[in-house]
Amino acid sequence: MLREQVDLQPYNTLALHARATYFCEPTNHDELIAALELAREKNLSVLPLGEGSNVVLTRDYPGLVLRLLDARIQLENDSQLESQDSNSVTVRVGAGLHWHTWVEKSLEAGWYGLENLALIPGAVGAAPVQNIGAYGVEVAKFIVSVRGVYIDSGEVFELDNAACEFAYRNSIFKQSLAQKTIITSVVFRLSTQPDIHADYAALREYLALHHAAEMSAGAITPQLVKEAVCEVRRTRLPDPNVLPNAGSFFKNPQISSEHFEKLHKEYPGIAFYPGEDGRVKIAAAWLIDQLGWKGRCMGAACVHDQQALVLINRNGASGAEILALADAISGDVRTRFDIVLENEPWIW
Repeated sequence: MLREQVDLQPYNTLALHARATYFCEPTNHDELIAALELAREKNLSVLPLGEGSNVVLTRDYPGLVLRLLDARIQLENDSQLESQDSNSVTVRVGAGLHWHTWVEKSLEAGWYGLENLALIPGAVGAAPVQNIGAYGVEVAKFIVSVRGVYIDSGEVFELDNAACEFAYRNSIFKQSLAQKTIITSVVFRLSTQPDIHADYAALREYLALHHAAEMSAGAITPQLVKEAVCEVRRTRLPDPNVLPNAGSFFKNPQISSEHFEKLHKEYPGIAFYPGEDGRVKIAAAWLIDQLGWKGRCMGAACVHDQQALVLINRNGASGAEILALADAISGDVRTRFDIVLENEPWIW
């Protein structure tokens, strides 16, 4: 059902006020196609919103905002898929399903792999766009294909993993197909055998404190990993329902080894990790911490006092205020470290 002049504050986790000229929540393919046809008839631009957990709305949207609600979970026909084996299962999941709900349902079914990605905000359809990742795991590892429709034509597409061009917090859906498609479902291949990834220090510390016997016996389960991930995230990241935020606002930048060596001499405590193609990944939170931004505000837009990567809306900030804060932080990082920070959320 098409609605007009809808305030998008309830539909984005930063709780920013912005008005959509038209708003629709299709529950299936036919309703989606009908909405796109209407948009073409009215010559409207189209914005797929999902759960609004990775967007900064700085102004009203003079078009149609679509929020797909399809949350079906379907086992795929294994005979149509390559590299299928008895230790895995292939599942198609509707783009509208809440991501953490999908993680929990997969574990309940005995399908493993996604536990490190528990409690990440957003819907399933947003996961491949951002190539979400946490605690040493990226969702791209488990994606077989992504299905959707082209906004301008309504034509259905299905891209396999390679065609999605996954990279660190990136994909074709943020590059050449940005704002050109609506993802309708994602096919995952998950293992029926546990494959534990609990190497991150915070996870090890939690498990050692709360599940020492299982740690000693080498009996850590995917369910315990999920528990650890959720508890660590809750202690480090604010709940958007309490403090409106869009999660980590900045990507961890990757710099050349030469640049890193210069910084390392000046800042021996710099937090870093191996990057791609011989580069070094620097912890953006460390950079921001060094500049004293944690807990600071510009108007009602603030840096969280416990996690420097998270910008929060305290008492009615506008999208413009959030963006101005992000720009100020990025400017300071560039001046001090000669590093360019890249925003994670999409800016409108």
